[in-house]
Amino acid sequence: MSPADIDVIMAAPKGMDWMYANCSTTAQRGALDWMTPFHDAIKPVVEKLYKSVKDGVEAQISIDSNSRPDYREKLNEELRQLRPENLK
Repeated sequence: MSPADIDVIMAAPKGMDWMYANCSTTAQRGALDWMTPFHDAIKPVVEKLYKSVKDGVEAQISIDSNSRPDYREKLNEELRQLRPENLK
């Protein structure tokens, strides 16, 4: 799988055209207008992530993190930071 496959997977199994057709016209217009800038902005991040997954870095991070005796407490604290009241 390549970074270019991400869009296809996100809309699978019915496809991007089905997804767009089932959105409001405001969302459709926004998707068309912002597609290129959004793609260009996230492309380096997706490529970096893809390489990290392919090279096994992401798996190793999970293995190392989940092997700690206090992994659940640390995970819960990290997840707590994502709650809306903690985001600024």
